[in-house]
Amino acid sequence: MVFKKLDSTHSYGYQYSICTLVTDETQYREMMQSFIEAGFDSTLCEFLIVDNTQGNKFEAYRAVNRFLQEAQGRYIIFCHQDILINYDQENVLKKRIAQLDALDPRWGIAGNAGAMDLYQIAMIITQNMKLIRKGKFPAKVISLDENFLLIKSEANLAVSADISGFHLYGTDLCLIADCMGWNSYVIDFNITHKSSGKMDPSFYEISEQLQKKYQRFFRGRYIKTTITRFYLGSKWISWFMNFAFIKSIVRLYYKSRSN
Repeated sequence: MVFKKLDSTHSYGYQYSICTLVTDETQYREMMQSFIEAGFDSTLCEFLIVDNTQGNKFEAYRAVNRFLQEAQGRYIIFCHQDILINYDQENVLKKRIAQLDALDPRWGIAGNAGAMDLYQIAMIITQNMKLIRKGKFPAKVISLDENFLLIKSEANLAVSADISGFHLYGTDLCLIADCMGWNSYVIDFNITHKSSGKMDPSFYEISEQLQKKYQRFFRGRYIKTTITRFYLGSKWISWFMNFAFIKSIVRLYYKSRSN
């Protein structure tokens, strides 16, 4: 029998786990070298890859979940192979993490580009030798771009098992984090991203998968436990449906159906 007493602290093998899907070895080597030169050396980091150079062994959703399971870092960086850490360095990221810790201990994910609402974008990134800077940082967001994601291991996050492909997993991750009580932010950490992404036919397919999943998940419905029942939905509908008189009518309705 193995007996282990848990305490409030947790030890990590590394400060960062840097995780990447690799389809181009040259790009990945350039990316990894830029991390090392920016202070993300072997004393702080482990580098984990999914080797898709000979075909897609893992699509992104499955890869992210596998990385989150295997990573030993206090912070897990999931990033594209075509980025370069050639502006802000590890000491800057360390400061940004400290700022988030002071601002919001329940931050779970950070990135360099995302949306605050339907209209406002927060972003700091260099593309085509041009700095793009929008918003004030740190900016609380509802979604994050996937080129650079910093995930707190303590948050115990995952992406959906019922969505697959190579798009919108940053959005999915932010939605799941929100459900679990964690917040997402864009931080002031400038890197180079060699591409601006593309919206191919699979993007729209995955977008539809994502919408259908969350429309179903957030549907109004009664929840029954062994000792109580309640309605989940919008604020006012929930108030109405949880009203004692309405609950008694619903209870009688389901009782009549079961007879």
